[in-house]
Order: sequence, then C-alpha cells, then structure tokens
Amino acid sequence: MKIKLSVEKTARLAGLGALAVSGGLVAVYVLFFWFIAYRGVGIDAIESAVARISVGLVFLALIGPHIVFGRILLASSRSEHTT
Repeated sequence: MKIKLSVEKTARLAGLGALAVSGGLVAVYVLFFWFIAYRGVGIDAIESAVARISVGLVFLALIGPHIVFGRILLASSRSEHTT
C-alpha cells in the first residue's frame, strides 16, 4: 500500500509541527519558571531572576523562528504565500 502525500499536506503537517514545538517550548519554560522559584534553599532571588531571564531569552530565540516558519508553511499549504 502506497501512501501519497502532496506538497500541500506535507507543508501543513510541518507547519502544525512547528507550531506544536513552540507550544511545547512554552510549556517547558513555564515548568522551569515554576521549578526555579525562590524556595529559600541554595538559590536566592537575584540568581533566580537571572536564571529566568537568561533561559527565557534562549527559549524566545527558539520559539520565534518556529512560529515564523510554521506560519509560512501553513500559508504555503493554503497557496496564499508566494515565493
């Protein structure tokens, strides 16, 4: 049995996957934000803020391109995007 995938279906799946990855990264950052909360043992409030900001910037650098490419792929799957 052959499975035939068109370019539009593949672009749609890739676009949805890219958006799902960005959603997963947001969920991981929220979990990290909760985990690194100041609890009075081993890390103080300043170190906690530095960790939150630095990891947040890395996650923004990962989430941004995933959203952009995901939207481009979804638009190309609907034939709205011209190259």
